[in-house]
Amino acid sequence: MINLNLIRAALLALALLFIAGCGGGGTSDATAEKRPKSEPPIYYMKEYEANTGWVLESSDKKVGDYLQSVWHDPAVFHAKLVISSRPAAGAPPPMAAAELARIQTNYYSDYRERSFKRVKLGKQPMVRWAYEAAGEGHFAYFFEKCGTSIAFTGSASYLAYEPFSEFYGVVASRIKPVCVE
Repeated sequence: MINLNLIRAALLALALLFIAGCGGGGTSDATAEKRPKSEPPIYYMKEYEANTGWVLESSDKKVGDYLQSVWHDPAVFHAKLVISSRPAAGAPPPMAAAELARIQTNYYSDYRERSFKRVKLGKQPMVRWAYEAAGEGHFAYFFEKCGTSIAFTGSASYLAYEPFSEFYGVVASRIKPVCVE
């Protein structure tokens, strides 16, 4: 008989390893050379810095009005983390962007919402939305800072829902938009 608590503990341990920062880093612009090196590595995108520890698939790829970067879990390729950024001028506020995404997703026949609320991760106010659809758990964070609008999404299997929920929260709290001073 499979012990679910043992599986959950193992998944949590894996998630904590990723939070601690395994994986490689990357740079996307010349200003990254001027920034200090970091352990674990920080990915420098055009509008923000992200510390994921996952494998970078694409960096600042133009998708509609957004620049989109995608990472995948080194242990589970289908687990994706997507960060979309764009200038905040002309973009909907975080709550409106989250509501729009929520309305569009609500049409899935197996959609089940887990939570939808304003949260504060570190000092950054965000909208956090967690739901189940298409056979997976999904997590999304929407926020705006330094003139940049950011939408962060991630997914996980139902068995790994709790550890990935914690992992995505930590990654979201570590995203730092580049502020011009």
